[in-house]
Amino acid sequence: MTEGRVRVAARERVTGITDSLKTTFGFPAALAMFVGLVAGFGLPSVDEWLDVSIPLFVFSTQDAARGMLETIATVTVAVAGISFSVTVVAFTLSANQLSPLVLRSFRRDRISQLTLAAFLGTFIYSLAVMVRLGALGPDRVPNLSISVAALLALLSFGLFAWFIAHITSMLQPSSIIASIIDDARSDEGAPYPAGVGAGPDETSTTATILVDGPGAPVRSESEGFLTVVRGEEVIRLAQQRDGIVRQRARIGDYVLPGEELAEAWTSSGREASELADVLQSCFELGRQRTLPMDPGFPVRQLADVALKGLSPGVNDPTTAQNAMDAMAALLIRFAGFGAPSRVRTDESGSPRLLAEAPDLDDLVRLGFEQVRVFAASDPAFLVRLLDLLAQLREVAKGRGLPHNEIDRQASLIVDTAAAELRPADLVTVREAYVRLHGQRR
Repeated sequence: MTEGRVRVAARERVTGITDSLKTTFGFPAALAMFVGLVAGFGLPSVDEWLDVSIPLFVFSTQDAARGMLETIATVTVAVAGISFSVTVVAFTLSANQLSPLVLRSFRRDRISQLTLAAFLGTFIYSLAVMVRLGALGPDRVPNLSISVAALLALLSFGLFAWFIAHITSMLQPSSIIASIIDDARSDEGAPYPAGVGAGPDETSTTATILVDGPGAPVRSESEGFLTVVRGEEVIRLAQQRDGIVRQRARIGDYVLPGEELAEAWTSSGREASELADVLQSCFELGRQRTLPMDPGFPVRQLADVALKGLSPGVNDPTTAQNAMDAMAALLIRFAGFGAPSRVRTDESGSPRLLAEAPDLDDLVRLGFEQVRVFAASDPAFLVRLLDLLAQLREVAKGRGLPHNEIDRQASLIVDTAAAELRPADLVTVREAYVRLHGQRR
């Protein structure tokens, strides 16, 4: 592969790892505890060598220093437990009020991660310094090490105050929706399969001929969500055997054991089977959907928030409308990238991968289909949906993208209103449809 392809392949391999690290409390906490352990054992030796003391933190005896360290360790581990409890309660409230899918936004919240890591790191550091006190001799007091412990405690409590203010704001539905948007916009690249190989449109006909007839199936060995497709690796393996691969499962799909992930074709049936075998490692399954390479995931999150807001148990149409507004913004951004060719080629221009990814129509269906049904009795909400679809339609037309599903959803909104609304409210919806979409129903 060329140097550029090598970089893309390397990026594909680390995408899943970096996303997992961003959405976990374990890694920052483990890193902070490791640093605290190393510093707690190493800094007293430096302290003894330098013999430095800070006027505000000078201890005359080891008993006084030990008492200070014990207090810091006890308080920090107690407040760490409180921080974790507050976070769990926030998780639960948001899952009940909005959707379990929004928990990802809490798991990747940096302030929550840093607060827990700071308290645990300070706790481990204090314990390590206490262990080192006895090795320094009865008359030696590591004032610098104790001072660092006190400063770390002050820093941790400063983070805790910030965390409390932040978490109360984070519980607001508008903040959760904004977090979903920020998460979706964190990847500035065009959605998959853009960036994988090349994709000249003129190869489409040739590729269709090459994959005529049944190929060797690449089947899943387990169950889970398809989270990563290593497109560059697929192209490299197909190029080695002069073959072509058609992706069957989309990223974000839940795959069952034995389900077909892709098909492989070569000039020889035996080589096709060998290619199918080595392609297994190019498709990664996970227990949960992840954001990278999956533009449908934030759309699904926002649709779930809207559905929860429209449910009788929650009855929060304002949050539902905010979620749909945010979804429309995401879909407009998606449409702005244009439609990358499904056919991806190697550096010589030969088609090697027929990628499978959602287009704008697929995402509009995912985002509006269920919401449209649940909003059937709310004329104001239906009018807003018609407005959002009209704006999407203008963007799609400007980018030369198909908009059949947008027109279909708008038409179905009027049909839904006709079945559920009173005549006066139905007139309002129909007038909005005519005004925004230029058609009569």
